[in-house]
Amino acid sequence: MLKEFQLLVITVTLLCHGSEIKGENHYINKWAAQIEGGLDQATRIAKRHGYSLVEAIPHLDDFYILLRDDVPTRSKRSAHHHTRRLTEDSEVIWAEQQVSKSRVKREVKASYIRSDGSVGFNDPMYNSQWYLHGKQDEHQVRRQGPIKNMAIEEAWKTGATGKGVVLSVLDDGIEHNHTDLAQNYDPFASGDLNDNDDDPFPRYDITNENKHGTRCAGEIAMIANNGVCGVGVAFKSRIGGVRILDGKVTDEIEARSLTYNLSHIDIYSASWGPNDDGNTLEGPGKLASLALQKGVTQGRQGKGAIYMWASGNGGRMRDNCNCDGYTSSIYTLSVSSASEHGIKPWYSERCASTFTSAYSSGNMADHSVVSADLHNLCTTQHTGTSAAAPIAAGIVALALEKNPSLTWRDVQHLVAWTSNMGPLEAESGWFQNAAGFCVNPAFGFGLMDAFKLVVTADPETWVNVPPQVTCTVKASNASNLPQNLNSGHFIEVQIQTNGCEDTPNEVNYIEHIEVVFSLSYTKRGDIGASLVSPSGTETVLMEPREYDRSSEGFDEWPLMAVHFWGEKPEGTWRFRVYDKTDNKNHGVLTNVSLVIHGTKEIPNHMKNGPKKCDVEMKAYQKNMQEKPKENEEAQYADTEVKAGLMKTIEGLLASSAINSTLPPAKARENALIDLLQRVYV
Repeated sequence: MLKEFQLLVITVTLLCHGSEIKGENHYINKWAAQIEGGLDQATRIAKRHGYSLVEAIPHLDDFYILLRDDVPTRSKRSAHHHTRRLTEDSEVIWAEQQVSKSRVKREVKASYIRSDGSVGFNDPMYNSQWYLHGKQDEHQVRRQGPIKNMAIEEAWKTGATGKGVVLSVLDDGIEHNHTDLAQNYDPFASGDLNDNDDDPFPRYDITNENKHGTRCAGEIAMIANNGVCGVGVAFKSRIGGVRILDGKVTDEIEARSLTYNLSHIDIYSASWGPNDDGNTLEGPGKLASLALQKGVTQGRQGKGAIYMWASGNGGRMRDNCNCDGYTSSIYTLSVSSASEHGIKPWYSERCASTFTSAYSSGNMADHSVVSADLHNLCTTQHTGTSAAAPIAAGIVALALEKNPSLTWRDVQHLVAWTSNMGPLEAESGWFQNAAGFCVNPAFGFGLMDAFKLVVTADPETWVNVPPQVTCTVKASNASNLPQNLNSGHFIEVQIQTNGCEDTPNEVNYIEHIEVVFSLSYTKRGDIGASLVSPSGTETVLMEPREYDRSSEGFDEWPLMAVHFWGEKPEGTWRFRVYDKTDNKNHGVLTNVSLVIHGTKEIPNHMKNGPKKCDVEMKAYQKNMQEKPKENEEAQYADTEVKAGLMKTIEGLLASSAINSTLPPAKARENALIDLLQRVYV
């Protein structure tokens, strides 16, 4: 019954590369083009081909937006003939018709220091912010004992409040006149790319659909001690918002948001991405990819903008965040969720690119996250990895206040070094890599620890990490590529490397690993992939996705892992791609490249030896053996269905769709009938 239910609620939004696009995405009448020679040259070329030049794309040199009035503003089919003529012009380097993409928000639908050294606020919901202080609210029923918290109160006691740090939430807008946000609102970190103006105020509707950005902003920067709602993690930071999710979202729009006022904004927080349906394989387009690179190289006066990204809510659909090129980019810091019980929530995804974790909602009985809400209200119901990423962004803001000289890679090293396995030890999947880091595909390096992060980032002791270098190694002829793959079989490709020794790209200490591969296949979702390092560390790069029935395969798709952090790259790497089913699939593996990002010199904080796991390995290895995976998955799935049904029914009861004059029992019956109709129609 569960499987039948899951199949019924799937929506397909797969981006295709052909002349027709599937799902909710559609082509529009704008093109992005790369043309050298300046604005006048671009205008002349656009006019020659029947386009009008709209404008240059900020922060991306030689990129422009062109418009055709004779092409529909919304179409499932591309105007490929126009694109071809444009790209055939020798003065046009690159051109692409823009696609309006489906983007999903990742929710599930010093006066404060007392004389005794404790922290106290008069904000009415502060006691309910369990993830800040780990204490139980007397009105709440929770697990026995305190929560192992993220040491945010302890970080505040050092004086860290986020003061002077500017964050922007890329989302559906921000209610900047909200009483718990207005004092911290920064108009220079804000704009509206949907309506093309400077005001990101959300559009109100009867369902409060555009509450998401305000909730994310509130987690970060709710004002302390004003008697309203709760307290933001970085309650003296400056907060803004860029409105992008309440209209057409194109590659151009994403690129603009990722570089919005790049010289002013320190941290960008994004709690959205491609559909988490277990079906979609999509990453940033050319413009958004260039924008991320621009951000980390030129943002914060060359130190690099920080991009915090929610890892995804596709757990119930068996999605894998390495099929999402936004959260798996080396330039973003991917944040997953942990429930108040220190386990993986039912909605959370597992993958090798997840970097760290923060607390958020769990099952229906667990507590969620407090924040500001639309119409100057408060909420205790912010959920999903959408809620985890802003908490992480606020914690990073505390560190940046203490040490503004941190680079984007310093931040990643600090998070890897200070995140804790201990509070999340009950979850299976932990292992220790050859450099001593404990990692888990559900949580990355563990739960963020604000106090450790702030103290370790102290400018008196922290030394900036060495420059990043990248070593790329292609599979040799000895790999006999291309190779055929069929159901029930695997292909192992061995890649030998010396880490590009004695070249400018020499890597001796690994940060990120990417395996870029091309594989045609009759059912993409039956494919899994793993990687073993020369030191013997093995990780799953991508698990099979049962709901992905695409026959398009993988075209130069990067699978990223942080599980080899700190290891040496020299030796033989073993990449294995497999299909364990008996579904009579077939395909061809044509290309494999290993991309090693890291440093030539050892980072200073690693010179005194490897990081020590904060829990004995034997304890969680025993836990892994005793916890049957089948029962675990059934528990998550059952919880998901119950929680999803109840929340939907509660939402229907609260809406105008249900007659408020009906008796409660009859109203619930009507709500259930309405829900079933939505599922089965």
